[in-house]
Amino acid sequence: MSTDSAHSLADSLGMKLSSQIINVRENLDAIEVDVLYEMEHRWKEIERYLSDFLVSQGLDDISAKEMAIWPGMELMSALFYLWDFAQTECYDVVILDTAPTAETLKLLSFPDVSDWYFERMYRFFRRILKLARMTVGRFMDAPLPSEDFLKDLEHLKERMKVVRDLLTNPEITSVRLVVNPERMVINETKRAYTYLGLYNLTVEALVVNKLLPEGMEGYFEEKLREQEHYMEVIHEAFDPLKTFTATQFSTELLGVQSLEKLADMLFGEEDPTVVYSTEKPMDIYEEDGEGILSLKLPFSMKEEVELYKSDDSLLIRVGAYKRSVSLPYTLMGMDVIRAEFCDGRLLLRFRKGE
Repeated sequence: MSTDSAHSLADSLGMKLSSQIINVRENLDAIEVDVLYEMEHRWKEIERYLSDFLVSQGLDDISAKEMAIWPGMELMSALFYLWDFAQTECYDVVILDTAPTAETLKLLSFPDVSDWYFERMYRFFRRILKLARMTVGRFMDAPLPSEDFLKDLEHLKERMKVVRDLLTNPEITSVRLVVNPERMVINETKRAYTYLGLYNLTVEALVVNKLLPEGMEGYFEEKLREQEHYMEVIHEAFDPLKTFTATQFSTELLGVQSLEKLADMLFGEEDPTVVYSTEKPMDIYEEDGEGILSLKLPFSMKEEVELYKSDDSLLIRVGAYKRSVSLPYTLMGMDVIRAEFCDGRLLLRFRKGE
């Protein structure tokens, strides 16, 4: 399943794909998620109301239809397929071909972000809507949302909770990072590893791609020495993470046969669906009378982390990303007395106040 708005999955498979699931060959289906198709078929009430509202404000029909797609709908479309597949159990393995790092982090963090939105904004919106229908709604040109619209929003909220549980269960979902032996790509991958830990997603393997084969001469000798250096950097940074390597192809990877060659290079006789680690990025336990929240944040420094605690939640910000963690009852009444890093994990120590 391709979740990148600039799809390349069809090119890789050497066949035409669409916004509907297509059988590629025995035991293999594929889809390129299209948010316009999803809006027309999955959330008709939302699309209809938003379009009507925008038309009432002066936009033409075509522009209104485009503007009715609010930020995040592409992400929800992809995540709801996971919900469908989990309910029907129709597939043994689901592979998400995701966009570059920043977009992928938005995709995987979306359940947490949307949960905050629905829990706070949705209830407020419904209360205001009831008041508007009795008062200003009688004199407004703009349409008010229908009950079907609100039901669609409610369904979004409930499904997103299920998706969040799927993504954060290391027995069900894991992440495999792809890196090239280049300094900028390695640094970006390290940041991705850190932020995935922030959102409680398990990274269980690393694919090192586009390696030059040994024995090349001339210009490539210097590139090979550079590659050896960066391979040492990769191992120092990511070991003991399971690592697969792939030599750079002389031609583009187009068609199933080319992909099979790449699969043989990466996995050999191994089963590519084997999960190599189920270590949870977040753990909560008790030690010496203190409650401890342990969060895996490799490659982070203490100065980059900001913490804000309310009665029932903890907001953690690392760089440009933040996450709201709902605290268990055992930690709600405690104060954070110390934060420290140990072996790539942020340890937050809680203790009951006087």
